[in-house]
Amino acid sequence: MKLRVLLPSLAIACLSAPAIAQIPNGGFETWVTPSGATYQDPAGWLTFNGLATFGGGMPTTEQGSPGAVGNYYATVTTRNGPFGLLQGVAISGDADSGAGGFAYSSRPAALTGQWQHGIQPQDTGMVAVYFTKWNAVTQSSDSVGGGVAVVLGSLSGWNAMNIPITYFSSATPDTAIIAIFSSMNAPVEGSFIKIDDLGFSSVSGIGENSGIADVIKLFPSPATDVFTVSAERTIQQVSVMDMTGRTVLEQGTNASQITLNVADLKPGRYLVQLRFANGDRQVRSMVKQ
Repeated sequence: MKLRVLLPSLAIACLSAPAIAQIPNGGFETWVTPSGATYQDPAGWLTFNGLATFGGGMPTTEQGSPGAVGNYYATVTTRNGPFGLLQGVAISGDADSGAGGFAYSSRPAALTGQWQHGIQPQDTGMVAVYFTKWNAVTQSSDSVGGGVAVVLGSLSGWNAMNIPITYFSSATPDTAIIAIFSSMNAPVEGSFIKIDDLGFSSVSGIGENSGIADVIKLFPSPATDVFTVSAERTIQQVSVMDMTGRTVLEQGTNASQITLNVADLKPGRYLVQLRFANGDRQVRSMVKQ
């Protein structure tokens, strides 16, 4: 039996794109049954359903009805299955190739949608979006921009979601990636996020910043042994997460610049979350060679 299992490090799809693109299956109206499976996946999304259902467990990403808009929505849920506790994950991508992301070549101001959530005490969910552009010189993807919503507690009924996007450069991206996690560092059974009607709001002009206009630098990227994070204000904590939302490195500080040792990390793309003294959080991405 072929398992459709999300790999910890996702390859970035580098495809040509029209000037304005939509989020593939952003309304979760289309669901498919993988060959030999008894569960359904949302088309255009990578999930942990193959792993969750192997041995008789329940899927962690499921179809719900009716949607906030249209017939269906998606629910990602942290479940205790045959192999232990497994977070709910849905990442935009191609299930056949395992490549994360989709072709996109505009600079939207925000990721929008409709959501509900029930995150258990001591747990944290997350919805994130980021944009990259392939660099032919370094043979890797450069970070262009991104946004993140840290999800806590309960929100009942459909509510509007709006995640501002901050741009780190004036480049036009070629790839967008959206990731939904019902749990992150310390998963708790039963945490869930229901989500529907994903889209991008109005396009930002080249060189504009959306959200908080912090100048944050991560260098070098790609990194080999160490990389440095600097900001215009004091950083309280830096967390490095792999593409499943698992924290693989965390370091506290009380300075505007910090250097982290990443020699033991596997090659791939990582999210870097900065927490500031006033509680603000911002996310960037980096590549480990």
